[in-house]
Amino acid sequence: MTFKAATKLALICAMALSSNSVMAKELWSNFSITGLSGDDYLNPFTGVENDRYVVTVEHASGQTWGNTFFFLDRLSNPDEVYGELNVNPTLYRFEDSFVKEAFLGLQVEYGSGDTDQNNFLFGGGLSLNIPGFKYFNVAYYRRNQDEIGIEREDNNQITVTWGLDKGNLRYDGFLDIVDDADTIFGTSEGGFNFTSQLKYNIAPALNLDTSRLDVGIEYVYWKNKFGVDGMTEKNINLLVKWHF
Repeated sequence: MTFKAATKLALICAMALSSNSVMAKELWSNFSITGLSGDDYLNPFTGVENDRYVVTVEHASGQTWGNTFFFLDRLSNPDEVYGELNVNPTLYRFEDSFVKEAFLGLQVEYGSGDTDQNNFLFGGGLSLNIPGFKYFNVAYYRRNQDEIGIEREDNNQITVTWGLDKGNLRYDGFLDIVDDADTIFGTSEGGFNFTSQLKYNIAPALNLDTSRLDVGIEYVYWKNKFGVDGMTEKNINLLVKWHF
């Protein structure tokens, strides 16, 4: 991504936030820490699978102007950090409709190690009213990608996120679908990352004064991981997630 494009995106973010900040009011927020452990983390460049521990810090909030979401992963073996920041100003809210809301999508991706890059995404999406779901969102992004030394071109992404609660049981996750991107070494293949978590809240059984303490599993199916053709990660993690 060029400096000019990055500056433009930063200005768009600032304008979107500042135009609504005067009347902004927080409607809800959630902070959580997750610990994960899995044995099948794939290095797509070597084809080797390794065990890993991951600590994830997340914060999500809803305001009168829209919502924000941030997470940061601290990974072991090898030591890496990866994070994303999403800002979604509301464009329009619908009444008594299958479509709840139209929103602007602004996202920044940061990584170190194998994921060493800074990507900037711009697009928009819809929040849908689907029976039983706490939320269900579909978004399109244009990925302004870090060239990472291989002249990687920009590409497109479709993201689906969902959350479903049934008593103390929760199922949530995301699906990222990306298309091809040209590099000086050839094509970085398109693919998708399907990551979902099935969790049970044990806080009530332990009489804990916290919103949720979840235990469960995370399943990852990542086709053509990092754009490497034929390298697909299939990974099950054990998890503990504490909501504050």
